[in-house]
Amino acid sequence: MAAPEIPPEVAVDPTAGWWTRTAGGLPRPFWYVWTGTIVNRLGQFVEPFLALYLVQARGVSLTTTGLVLAGFGLGAFASQPLGGWLADRYGRRFTMVLGLTSSAAALTLLGVARPLWLIAVAAALYGLVVDLYRPAVAAVVADLVDPKDRVRAYALVYWAVNLGVSFSGLIGGALALHGWWLLFTLDAITCLGMALLIARGVPETRPERDEHDSGGYSEAVRDRLLLALTALTLVGATVYLQAYITLPLAMREDGLSPAAYGVAYAVNPIVVILVQPFTMRSLTTLPRMLVYSMSLVLLGLGFGLTALAHELWAYALTVLVWTLGEIAFNAVGPSIVADIAPPALRGRYNGMIGLAYGAATFVAPLIGTHALEAGRWVLWGGCALACWGAALAATALAPALRRREQAALVEH
Repeated sequence: MAAPEIPPEVAVDPTAGWWTRTAGGLPRPFWYVWTGTIVNRLGQFVEPFLALYLVQARGVSLTTTGLVLAGFGLGAFASQPLGGWLADRYGRRFTMVLGLTSSAAALTLLGVARPLWLIAVAAALYGLVVDLYRPAVAAVVADLVDPKDRVRAYALVYWAVNLGVSFSGLIGGALALHGWWLLFTLDAITCLGMALLIARGVPETRPERDEHDSGGYSEAVRDRLLLALTALTLVGATVYLQAYITLPLAMREDGLSPAAYGVAYAVNPIVVILVQPFTMRSLTTLPRMLVYSMSLVLLGLGFGLTALAHELWAYALTVLVWTLGEIAFNAVGPSIVADIAPPALRGRYNGMIGLAYGAATFVAPLIGTHALEAGRWVLWGGCALACWGAALAATALAPALRRREQAALVEH
């Protein structure tokens, strides 16, 4: 099936106001995706509170809770690669709607399950479908948005994610006090809300499959540039996840309470929400591999400085630094993947990047905790060196990216 004609972009006057430069000229279907993202993330209640729900509401032991969460993690590890394959094989809109409605069904099952075996099965199923839609979202943005506007579009989607998650974290705790069923119900409803928006406002954009396309991941894994970007993503994600794993442990060693960690980490979403919209001009005008490399430099600098932090204000400052790197990394990275991916393989290319994030959830705890045991300088210095090495590697990839972009222009 040929992709439908998308309404042409509206040219954005560089002398126009800030809001027009930030959000102007993007097609209407993109805004359905963006709005759906906010709706869905506003209701992301269950995943952050799942461990607490199992222990407090279901009376599951800590050891068994770990096993149930491991089952969820195994499902989540396969979620994005499966979603990428579905997006290329059956369509972007189909996959988004399937993933979101399946998440609503899995959440409902998990919320009503009482036998431990059924809770474990429901958690694994929820993990399998929770991120099914994400490669399709990345692919449909690339399909809908002109290449010159993709960095801006992906940055807006990432901003929407953080806006929704920031409020869901605050709301979720309050809802749990009134009944855990509220978390599962509202999370499922917001999944269905995004599915409805996608079904109503986003056309199917999947291009016709190439006759040489095997339908699997063989073409993607033969792309050395994609493999390199996947490896860089794994490094960046492994370091970033230390914010959830070893940062609270390091703060505890300095005698700071969990509440202090909450205050320090709150800097992250606040900076993303307040600062990111004002970085659009830099993100879209500078060479993308330069921005990508600098994002890794800032990520490494922020986590590296954590070795020197012992007071709450110092920890908060380090979060500010690495958050600036996170903003650039998550805005520019998807646009690079969109440009190197053949249109018919965009789902699977994003599935490969998603696989790196899934792998990081396994690698980060193992590396981070062992490094912290060896000493804070080993952990945070290792984070800095890993990111700076990745930044050098990203810089080395710039010529290959330019050649790929030029070849795409000649082809079209």
